[in-house]
Amino acid sequence: MKYFVLQDSPELKNAPQITRWYEQIDVRDIRADTCYKQPEKQVFRIISSERLVFTDIILFPFFLVSPMVYEVILMYREACLFRKVFLAEAETGKAQMYYLPVMEESSDIALKKISYKNGCRISESIKNPKLKVLDLKKNLFWIRESQKRHIILSMDMAESLIRRGVSGLGLSEVELEWKKDEKTAKFLSYE
Repeated sequence: MKYFVLQDSPELKNAPQITRWYEQIDVRDIRADTCYKQPEKQVFRIISSERLVFTDIILFPFFLVSPMVYEVILMYREACLFRKVFLAEAETGKAQMYYLPVMEESSDIALKKISYKNGCRISESIKNPKLKVLDLKKNLFWIRESQKRHIILSMDMAESLIRRGVSGLGLSEVELEWKKDEKTAKFLSYE
C-alpha cells in the first residue's frame, strides 16, 4: 500500500489561525493515553481576516478535520478518538465545528519522502536490507520522529478525500520501514 504524509497546501495560508491556543490546550496531551485531559468540546477564537477560508484540514497548531473528513475517517473504521473543536471569529461571528482526532502512533517507523521528476521516481529507498518496507493495512496514523509528529494516510484514504474535494489537503508520498526488528517494534498506542 502507498502512504502519504500530510503537509501544507496553498489553501492553508487562508485557513483559520487559532489565537491563544496554548492557554487552553497542551499539544503534548493529544495522545491516546492522555487525551482524557481534554474536554469533549472546546471553543477557540481565530484571527479575523477578509480572506478566511474554513478549510477541511488544519495542521497548525494541531491537526483538525472538518465533519466531511471526520465521516471519511469513520468510513475507514480507523482507531481514533475525537474531540469537538469550535473555531469562532469574534468580529463577524463566523464559526465552524471541527474534530480533533487522536490516532495511533509509533516512533519505531522510519519514513522517507519519495520524489519524482518528469514522472520518474528519483528518490532512493532506505538501503538497509534488515528493514522491511511496511504495508500496515492502516489508513491514518502518526509517526513520531524526535519532536516532530507526522500525519500519515494511505493512498485509499487520500483518494477518498480528493474525490470529495477536500480543501487544505497537501500530500507527499513516503515509504515506511521499521527502524528496528519488526518483532520488537511497537505500533499501536492503544496496546
